[in-house]
Amino acid sequence: MAASQAPGDRLSALDAAFLYLERTGQLLHVAGIYLVAGALDYQRQLADLTSRLHLIPRYTHRVVNVPFGIAHPTWEPDPHFDIRNHVTRHVLRPPGDDAQLAKLVNRLFAEKLDRRRPLWEVHQIDGYQGDRSVLFAKVHHCMIDGVSGVQLLEVMFDPSPNPVAPPPAPESAKPPPLPSPTAQLVRVARDAVRGSVDGLRALMALARQPRRVLAELGAAADAALELGRVLLHAPPPTPFNGHVGTMRQASWTTLSLNEAKAIKNRLGGTVNDVVLTTISAALRAYLEDHGWNPERTELRAMCPVNVRAAHEHLKLGNRVSMMVAPLPVGIFDPRERYRQVRAAMAQLKAAGQSARMARMVELIDLLPPPLQMVFSWVQMAAAPINTICTNIPGPPVSLYVQGKRLETLVPLVPLAQGVGLAFAILSYADNLTIGVTVDPALVPEADRFAPLLETAFFELRGLAGVEEAHERSEPVRPERQRRLSRASLVA
Repeated sequence: MAASQAPGDRLSALDAAFLYLERTGQLLHVAGIYLVAGALDYQRQLADLTSRLHLIPRYTHRVVNVPFGIAHPTWEPDPHFDIRNHVTRHVLRPPGDDAQLAKLVNRLFAEKLDRRRPLWEVHQIDGYQGDRSVLFAKVHHCMIDGVSGVQLLEVMFDPSPNPVAPPPAPESAKPPPLPSPTAQLVRVARDAVRGSVDGLRALMALARQPRRVLAELGAAADAALELGRVLLHAPPPTPFNGHVGTMRQASWTTLSLNEAKAIKNRLGGTVNDVVLTTISAALRAYLEDHGWNPERTELRAMCPVNVRAAHEHLKLGNRVSMMVAPLPVGIFDPRERYRQVRAAMAQLKAAGQSARMARMVELIDLLPPPLQMVFSWVQMAAAPINTICTNIPGPPVSLYVQGKRLETLVPLVPLAQGVGLAFAILSYADNLTIGVTVDPALVPEADRFAPLLETAFFELRGLAGVEEAHERSEPVRPERQRRLSRASLVA
C-alpha cells in the first residue's frame, strides 16, 4: 500500500535542497534504463501506468513555490495533468544498436524536467536491436532517493508475466486550482503558529530532562565537527573534477551478483567492498590510460546511506545520510587494495559517520528556509569528493512489463558541480549493474569504463579463487512461487 502523499505536503529540507541546487550543468534528476525482452505496445503502456497512478499520487502532483522563499514549496495536484506529457515514444532507426540507444539516452538525460508539471518522465524506445523495447525513466531527486526509487519499481512493474490486476482507483473529485501566492502565505503563517506551539512543548519537555538536553547538545556538536572534518579535507586533483557542463554520457556493465557474494565470502567484507574495490581498480587504469600517475593517490567518493525505517515503505522523498569513502587507486596490488577498502569502510561504519551526517541534516532542518538554501549552496560548493558511488539493493526477483521480462536495470545518478564522474550500482535478480554518468568534456572515452570495470572485477574474482558463475537459464521467480514449486515436487 502506498504511503500517504497528501496535497499541500511541504517538501523537507533535504528534498527542497535538490530543487534549490539545480543549475545548468547540475540537473538533479535520477534515471533508469530498463531493457525489455521483447517489444512493448505504447497505448497499453499509457493505460497500464494510468491504472497505477493512484498508488503513487505524488506522480500527479507538481511543486508550487512559496512567495519570497520564506518556506519550502508544497506538493499540489496538477489540475492539468495529462499522462501523455510524461510518457513519450521514440523509435530507433535500424539496426537500433547500443550506440544509438546510448546517444538517445544521453540526450534525454541532459534535458531538464519541466517544473510546471509533475517531475517525472518515461520514454518508451522501440526498435532496439530490431524488435525490442527499452524504457528510460527520469524522476527528480526531490521526489525520490535510491531506495524509494527501487520501491517504485514494484508499482510500475509486475512480479510475474501473468500478474493480478492492480486495485481500482477510488473515485476522486477534479483537482482544485493551484493555491495562489496569498493562500501559500496563509499556510505558512498557520504552519508557523502550529510549529511554535509544538516547539514550545518540546522545549518544556526537554527542560524537565537536563541530561537529555546535554546529550542532544553533545550530539549536535559532534555532528558539526564531523561535517567540518569532511569539508576541510580537500580531495586530490583529477581530470574528472572541474567545471561540469550540460552534456552527459552514460555507459554501463552488468556483473554477476552471485560472484560478488562469493568474492566477499572468500575475502571477507561486504558486496559493497567488492564494488568499491572494483571501481578503484577501474579508476586507476583509466587515470594511467590518460597520462595521470595514480601512485600514492587516494580518491574520495561520496556514498549515500539509506536511513529509511521499515514503516516508511513507499514513502517518497529522501531519507539518506552519507559517508565519504576512500578509493585507494594508488595501490597496485589487488589484494592490498581490497584490504584497504574493507578496513576503511568498517572503520567509517564503526565511527558512525553516516549517523552524524544524518544528525546534521536534522539540525539544518531547524534553520529558516532561506538559511537552509544558503547552507546547501555552501555544502555543495565545498563538497570534498572526487566522485559519487551509490549502491542500491534492487529487486531480488525478475520483474515484467506487459508480460515481458526486464532483462537489465541500469541506474544513473546526476553529477554535482565540480564532479564529472558518478557511479550507480543496482542489484537485480542475479545481476549487479554499474551505471556510469560522466560529463564527456571532463571524461572523454567514457565507454572505456565498462571493460575496465569488468577487468577489475575478473581480477578480484581470480584473486578470491571464485569460479565463473553460469548464467541462469530461467528468470529468478518470487520466493512464494519457488516455495510452491518445491512443495509440488515433494507431494
